[in-house]
Amino acid sequence: MPRTFEQNEEIKSNVSRIIEKSALDLFSKRGYEGASISAIAKNASVSKSLIFRYFTNKEQILETIVNREKELLIKIIESVEETLAPAHRFLTWVDVLFQHFSSHAKEMKLLVSVFLHEDSSGELQKYLSRTESGFVYLNRKEEKIIESYLGVKNSEDVFLFRYLVQGALVEYLLDGEKEHLTRGKKMVLKIFKDKKEGL
Repeated sequence: MPRTFEQNEEIKSNVSRIIEKSALDLFSKRGYEGASISAIAKNASVSKSLIFRYFTNKEQILETIVNREKELLIKIIESVEETLAPAHRFLTWVDVLFQHFSSHAKEMKLLVSVFLHEDSSGELQKYLSRTESGFVYLNRKEEKIIESYLGVKNSEDVFLFRYLVQGALVEYLLDGEKEHLTRGKKMVLKIFKDKKEGL
């Protein structure tokens, strides 16, 4: 009996995810430029030709992974926004953000490396300019959560929040010690609680 359309779509989705997972693994270990299509195919135990049936090039694999991560973060922050009380919203955002860092370390390492990467070909910069609006949207949502918690609009507070969070994330990505995330989360919560209370 031939497969149904739904079965074929499920197979395509599974193969695509295997390729993406392999690419993510290599991108996070070797960097974007250090991971060739051949290496991705070998790591996924598939042929290069199969990869090209699903993706036109390595950039499209990267774009798919980054877009999925961006959409997931947007979905998370939008669900947090639905929380009514500003204090609860802020505490929930900090909690889920640090949990996300821990459970999506490879994706976070990829995002950091892509944003810090010096791109000789210009391809990554073109991609980043296409995807930037989603990250700007995410940043604006985060700003609103911080400002509503503190009860004041102050860009310095937003920068402080991001410096603390990103610092903890980078420390965690450098050595894999989750203690950096635990300490970073405690520090963010304490500093912003003190700010809210005017200390």
